[in-house]
Formats: sequence, structure tokens, C-alpha cells
Amino acid sequence: MLRFAAALPAVLVLALVAGADEPKTITVRGHGTVKAKPDTLVMTFHAKGSAEKAADAIEKLNKNLKTMKDDLAAVLADRKVQGAKIEDSGVCFAGAQGASGQVQVIWNGGGNQVEAGANPETNASSEIRVTIPAVDAMKPEDVATLVSALLDKGQATASDEANDGCFNVFGVTYGGGSPVSFTISDPESQLSKAWDEAVKKARTRAETIASRLGLAVGGAVKVRDLSDDGAQDKSAAATAMNWVALRAGRAGTPVSSGETELSVALEVEFELKRAEGEKK
Repeated sequence: MLRFAAALPAVLVLALVAGADEPKTITVRGHGTVKAKPDTLVMTFHAKGSAEKAADAIEKLNKNLKTMKDDLAAVLADRKVQGAKIEDSGVCFAGAQGASGQVQVIWNGGGNQVEAGANPETNASSEIRVTIPAVDAMKPEDVATLVSALLDKGQATASDEANDGCFNVFGVTYGGGSPVSFTISDPESQLSKAWDEAVKKARTRAETIASRLGLAVGGAVKVRDLSDDGAQDKSAAATAMNWVALRAGRAGTPVSSGETELSVALEVEFELKRAEGEKK
């Protein structure tokens, strides 16, 4: 018993020594922002075909899709737009007036003949997406005339009915919202200055606090990216989406995509050491 008691102080000494050797750190946060001009124009339209039989609805939809794509392509060709893409999101089936449909979804053209079943008619719809790169190099008035022309042609064929309750066989969800948006195609390349600013602010904050305690800041021992904390997963296209509301004017009305602000945030743990000249 006495031998155990005698050993106890030695254990306490070892614990104190181990505690003294633990690194002293400070954890701070830094934020950085950068302004960037969107470089990509995205426009969306909806086409639809309705009939008692799903096969007839698909036929009508395909006809409307072809007409819309041809009209949109003609506008792009007339204005000598380079690198643009016109794509559709796939086929979406729904019963008329929200009725529950007995419709068999066809994948890649497979499956059996699809009938409307108990529905008075079947609606087949699709979203057409026009993507135009390098709009940041265009004059605002040229962007305005291009957008106006595409809206006129696309909406002439487009369906103005909502697609609520519609299941898209390709897993793409679409619906209301502005048909015009401007995005940044590669936001990560724009964020370099924002990261530099965030790191600089974090170190400055750590040094400001440490100096008041007679300490100095060493190297970083742990870094945590806080940019997307509490947010949904962001794709490159969605990160810097900047919606544009067109004014009532027609072609010739200046439309500016403006600048969007990208931001990052991080948490850094710095090592702390005794400042030079400070007594131990």
C-alpha cells in the first residue's frame, strides 16, 4: 500500500510533463470574396404533346420539339453564335388535369405500347435548354437582342402549362422559374483570389489575438473548408447562378448580366509559440 502511494506522485509528474508538451494552438475563421462576370447564358423552354394515346402524345411532342429546336438554331445561326448547344431533358409523362395515369414509362425507346388507360388524355412534355458560352465577351445590347429573339421563337412553340406531378424518365426535374439565367462555367478558377483573401484574414486575426497575449503565430496545423457548410451540394454551374429579369422592352434594350459575388470560408488552427523577447 505504501509502495503504491509512493508511486502516485511520479504518475502525477508524468501527467504534468505530458500536458506541458501538448502544442498550444489558436483556431480562427477567415472569409474571402471575389466578383466575377458570368460567361454563360442558359435559356429554357417547354414543349408538350397531348393526346388520348401516349404514342400520339409522343408524336406531337417530337414534332413540337423539332420545330422549336429548328427555330432556335436558326436564331443562333443568323447571329453567328459559336459553340451554342440545344438539348432536351428527356420525356415526361403526366395524365390530364392531374389525373393519376396508368402510363408505362419507356426507357430509351424500349417497353410495350403505352396506352392512356383511365386518363382522358396523356401529356408528354420536355424541357429544351439552350446554352451559349462566352457571353461575357458580347456587348450588352447584343445579348439583349439575342435573348429577345430566342424568347420570341422559343415561346411561340413552348408550353406555358406547369409540369407539376410529372415524372421525368431521365431523372431531370424542371418546372417554373425564369427562362433566362447567366452562370459562370468554371467558378473554381475564379475563386483563387478569394482563397488567398480568406487565408490572409485568418492569419491576421490569429496574429492580432496572439499579440495581445504575448504570443506569436506559427504554422497551420489544421484547416477546415466551411464554404458549403449547411448548404446543399453545389455543382460548378449552380455555384454562381445569377438570374436576370428582362425588362418589358423589346430587342435593343440593354441587358447586363452584371457581376456575381463568389465567397469562401475556412477555419484554421495555428500553432502558438512564445513571442521573441518574452520571458518563459
